[in-house]
Amino acid sequence: MKKLLILMLPFIWLAGCDSSTEKDLAVDVPVPEEQASEHDGTKEAYLNKLDEIESSLKEFDKVYESGTQADMNEAKSETFERWDDALNEVYDVLKDQLSESDFEDLKKEQEDWIVQRDQIAEEKSQEAEGGTLEPFLYASALADLTKERSYELVNKYMK
Repeated sequence: MKKLLILMLPFIWLAGCDSSTEKDLAVDVPVPEEQASEHDGTKEAYLNKLDEIESSLKEFDKVYESGTQADMNEAKSETFERWDDALNEVYDVLKDQLSESDFEDLKKEQEDWIVQRDQIAEEKSQEAEGGTLEPFLYASALADLTKERSYELVNKYMK
């Protein structure tokens, strides 16, 4: 628990910062006209939306190539946040699409997945325990696993 708190402190600090870098990193993803009804919950619409998120993250390439460690940590945290928002949106759509019984099964599966995701991220971040790279590795693992899970839920459950 103490390690988790220590790992989360940089993210809490970054979330509280009001800097021009943070504003530069925050970008709204434009939605093409033909996809304006993405909330219809179709598999194709959500796969397109996930692909758009992936494309939008290219904006961080320059940060990863030549930014400071703090900038890279912030960019990776933003990457995780975007995938987490997408996952939550998919989950909410599935709540409406699935039967009550199927959704309860998914809910239990999702709770187990979150525990596993956090555990994997913790393990990966330990490669740089105590270093400035630790929060980056933690957020990177969270982002990668959440992205994978977003696609998995759409492909497996969405109609």
